[in-house]
Amino acid sequence: MAVNIVAGGGGNIIKVALQLILLPLMARLLGPAEFGIYGLALPTVGFFMILADAGLAVSLAREKDYNPTLWSTAFWLMLGVGVVLAAVVVGWGVVLARISGEPKILPVMATLSLSLLFLTGSVLPTARLMQQGRLVTLSVADVISALAGSIVAVALAWEGAGAMSLALQSVTVFLTRAVILNANAFVRPSFTFKLAEMKDHISTGTSIIASRLADFSGRLAENLIYGRAYGVAALGTFTFANQVPRFLGESVSNPIWAALYTHAVRDEAAGISNAHAKLIYILALILAPATFILCAATPLLISLLLGPKWQDAAMLLQVLTPFYIMNVLASLSGAILTARGRSWALFWITIVLVVGRIAAIAIGVEISPLAVALSIGVAHMAFCALMLGVPGRLGLIEIRRVARSLVGPIAAAMLAGGLCWWILGMLPATLLSACLAIAASALAYGLLVLLFDGSRVIAEGAAIRRLLFKGR
Repeated sequence: MAVNIVAGGGGNIIKVALQLILLPLMARLLGPAEFGIYGLALPTVGFFMILADAGLAVSLAREKDYNPTLWSTAFWLMLGVGVVLAAVVVGWGVVLARISGEPKILPVMATLSLSLLFLTGSVLPTARLMQQGRLVTLSVADVISALAGSIVAVALAWEGAGAMSLALQSVTVFLTRAVILNANAFVRPSFTFKLAEMKDHISTGTSIIASRLADFSGRLAENLIYGRAYGVAALGTFTFANQVPRFLGESVSNPIWAALYTHAVRDEAAGISNAHAKLIYILALILAPATFILCAATPLLISLLLGPKWQDAAMLLQVLTPFYIMNVLASLSGAILTARGRSWALFWITIVLVVGRIAAIAIGVEISPLAVALSIGVAHMAFCALMLGVPGRLGLIEIRRVARSLVGPIAAAMLAGGLCWWILGMLPATLLSACLAIAASALAYGLLVLLFDGSRVIAEGAAIRRLLFKGR
């Protein structure tokens, strides 16, 4: 599990670094017009990518025994889903090209439709690799495909391919990933198709897709309400303040979530609860200081790096980030709910969050942006209570043990954040001051964690050392 987490985390770091390098480079090579064409095509393809795997990669990983009929049925089902979705995207491309008066959209969308075929073609090997606990292979495939896609995008953009360079980047990523995964975990299907064999998996997959669609729809509704109340510029700061903590939190937590899920489908209940408490502690050790120290430095960093026009985003970030991080920590139990066949419970908890956020924004916009942020925080805390309470009542996690795991890192991080705020108040408003304050606060956090949880940190450190140097 530890190896899977390290591989997933390392892969995420590489992919994020590639994105940070590639985005400004492609913007310079293509220009706004070509990005605009791609931007018109992307929402449709992005929506269908939510649907493309049908939630089956996660669900089929729960299969402990090999059932040839079930896996063959799943193969032909995913093939059919890929063909239908690709055809729909091409058809919508024809309509969109006529509506927008931009004929270049059609070849871009037709090219992007191939990504859906390759995505559905990688669902079954992904499930098998997760079933076997081989997440390192998945991480390697993700990194290689991201590198291949980046090379193709830059080369084509340099040659003047325009928006097609971005479309072919997506196709290259999904094709490369599908080839690598199938090379490692392909099993030839038979010519059998019995949908009844897939009943439980279709139910689980439907709940996963429903959760994704609920989240997707909720974001659209939130943006509509906030944008109508405060205007486009304010919507930009609101979107930025929501995306930054969500992106950072998920970048850290996604490999841990995947490793816990893979562990949960293969281990007994006692081992799952123990792994959950340990992983939520490690996640809190990483995210808590990033949250509270950066929140203290956010106004200065926003002012220096983005300019005064983004100051409203600083306030929203300071309020929203701690709630987002609590959300990420609590969401770790979702891996266990899904692994134990409780994905519909996870769906209804997600609905609570979606409805709660929409209601919070609808109420908050009548008062102020600060009221919106605080109301969203209340919705997130209700979500956290359910995400811990429901699996706790089902006996899947130990709530008291989870609470004890969170106290030390969060208390140390809050004190370190207060120190960062105090240091910044004493120094001139420069980037050097921000770096010094963050560094000093990070050092203080480490010392405080040792003070509060010294024995546990030392024990975990010794375990990591044994893992790294085993056999040497």
